[in-house]
Amino acid sequence: MFKGIFNRLYRINIGTRTAFSFLAVVIVSLFFSVAALLLLEYSKKIDTKISDKYRPVISALKDYQSQIETTILLSSDISSQYNEKKRRVLTKQLDRTYNEKKLTVIGMSQEASMEGIRLNVIEIDGKFQKIMEKERAILALMKGPEDYNDKEKLRVSRLINDEIEILNNPLSAKLEETSMEAIYIFRKLEAQKYASYRTLSYLLVVMIIIIIVVSIFSIYITQETIIKPIKEISGILDELSEGKVLTFQSEVYRNDEIGTMIESAKKVAAGFKTKTEVANAIGKGNYLINVPLLSKSDKLGKALVEMRNNLQKAKETEEKSRIELQEYTAILEKKNQELDQFAYVASHDLKSPLRGIHNLTDWIQEELGDNLQGVSLGYFNMLKGRVQRMESLINALLKYARSGKTLTEQVILSSKDCIINVLKRINPPNNIAIYFEETLPTVFGNKKDFETVLYVFITNAIKHNEKADRIVNITFKEQGSEIAFCITDNGPGIEQEFHQKIFGIFQTLNRKDEVENLGAGLAIARKIIVEYGGSIWLESELGKGSSFYFTWPKDNIPKIV
Repeated sequence: MFKGIFNRLYRINIGTRTAFSFLAVVIVSLFFSVAALLLLEYSKKIDTKISDKYRPVISALKDYQSQIETTILLSSDISSQYNEKKRRVLTKQLDRTYNEKKLTVIGMSQEASMEGIRLNVIEIDGKFQKIMEKERAILALMKGPEDYNDKEKLRVSRLINDEIEILNNPLSAKLEETSMEAIYIFRKLEAQKYASYRTLSYLLVVMIIIIIVVSIFSIYITQETIIKPIKEISGILDELSEGKVLTFQSEVYRNDEIGTMIESAKKVAAGFKTKTEVANAIGKGNYLINVPLLSKSDKLGKALVEMRNNLQKAKETEEKSRIELQEYTAILEKKNQELDQFAYVASHDLKSPLRGIHNLTDWIQEELGDNLQGVSLGYFNMLKGRVQRMESLINALLKYARSGKTLTEQVILSSKDCIINVLKRINPPNNIAIYFEETLPTVFGNKKDFETVLYVFITNAIKHNEKADRIVNITFKEQGSEIAFCITDNGPGIEQEFHQKIFGIFQTLNRKDEVENLGAGLAIARKIIVEYGGSIWLESELGKGSSFYFTWPKDNIPKIV
């Protein structure tokens, strides 16, 4: 039976047979893909509904409940003890904040399925209005510290607070009931979403099984009608590669492309041996071998000639490039040695005389004692300051020269852990608030380099801000294979004309004679970032704070720029 089927298949071109097989797989895949897309779209709609409507309602409802509980706690505290700050907070909440929270919940609950939540909030609001009246009564009764010395007022205030507690009990129960109703609706939608995803999984499994069955059948047909005959031709080509003259007769008469291939294989047998020998000789490096051409149209022979000539040129070019690379490597090694020598001189030979000058100034000051006064003492202290600044400049220059040299010691880093390590080093005062996202990403690089960059930006944001309450905010954004970090402060800001200047070595907007303000930090950070293939920029206006941005590789090995 199968032999008769195969003989009929031999009368059909391979391309037609392949097209039919491919079409069958495509039709099956298309049918199941459309069904899967419809299910996926349905799941996405549910997911969007949960994200856009129900999660915000639950969050707003929690804020609303927290607002009511906060006002009751504040009124309880104010009824027995004077606290002006709590009075202001309670007044603000009763006059404005509570209404904002209430209207937010009601506005988000316009969906038909959340009608019960909206009606419950309206009912809760009616009950809470009575509590608000009593809270306002407490505020009106107990206005200042002297009112708390009046026992009668204090007694009345506490009685009102007791009434608030009584009114709050059913109100709390209603709030809890409303929260549970919102959670029930949310979980019901979640169940629908998971059910649709489960159905989608079943559909995909069925689709995969059917595709596998169809594919196995197609493979079997291909094996019998294409692969097996091709193996026969491969046997011919194997003997042709050995230079044998063949007499070949196929077991099956074919009228398709395979039959044409068999005939073509017989025609090329005569000239194939010579071409094989020539190709082997060229492959072994004999670029002087003569390539015989069977005719003016012998494209294979011409291709062998061109390949021989190109390989000869490539060999000559490779040898020249090897010599140039050796010379360039020697130059680079020499430059690196000179750079290392400079680092040694900067850290030892240059700093040693400065230490000597510093010691001499100490000895002279001890020797002169009280005789060194007035202008002379000022000049003397200025001399010591200049020596200290010179030593600091040398240290900063050395640090700048050595920065970004650890590109080979790279691992996956938690940017959150690195920020925490930097903050431990800085140990900022209590009047500085530093915020960063909990979902900070991982990055790829050397830990010392990455923490050095963070240290520079965070310390700058703290050091150049003289406000009583200083704020530093660290955020991020993914950009392809990079992460863009942003360090924002509420400091004095920087004028547009200085946005590029401050990234230069020893460039600062403050006095040059301040030892602690060398202007090297941002230059070091910029050098490290550029070494990792990143970029750095500033967005700032005078009086509106500053935002420093830099990009860092996410998980790929950076290219050295």
